[in-house]
Amino acid sequence: DPFMLRRHPSLFCLALGLLVTAAQIALAIAFSDPEGSWLDRYRTLVQHDSYWFANIIDRGYATTVPPIERKEMEVSNVAFFPAYPWLAAAVARLTSLSTYDALLVTAQTATWGFWSYFFLFCQRWELALPLQFFGALAIIAHPAAFYFVAGYSESLFLFALVGMIYWTTRQG
Repeated sequence: DPFMLRRHPSLFCLALGLLVTAAQIALAIAFSDPEGSWLDRYRTLVQHDSYWFANIIDRGYATTVPPIERKEMEVSNVAFFPAYPWLAAAVARLTSLSTYDALLVTAQTATWGFWSYFFLFCQRWELALPLQFFGALAIIAHPAAFYFVAGYSESLFLFALVGMIYWTTRQG
């Protein structure tokens, strides 16, 4: 039923969130530097902190006592909050994805959640569709928007934060 989204505004917000997330992923892949297949380019979204998260997923947290002065993830990898590596490990186990792919899928699912909440707020505030479009465009245009679809924890943090604000400010 093509009118189902009109009858269920929350589904419309989820669909818009998915569309914006897919567009962000496509843009990140299109602008990635290396030659190769789309999958190879997709995997370049695993960057810097992603390797630390992967190390935590594969080895668990480890450190020396007392802690060392320099950052060496093979010696001490206790630099990050555990929610993102824990969720990515669950995704890897449930889907048989590699650790790196699970990090990306987890971050991008959280991005979808963030965008869905963004559009739910727009719906709550009764913003016109052009304002929603330009609001989303302003966020996507920011250079830090790369972290939404890369293997970083920022999208999970924003998803949780915006979700908490959405539900705690809801009437009833």
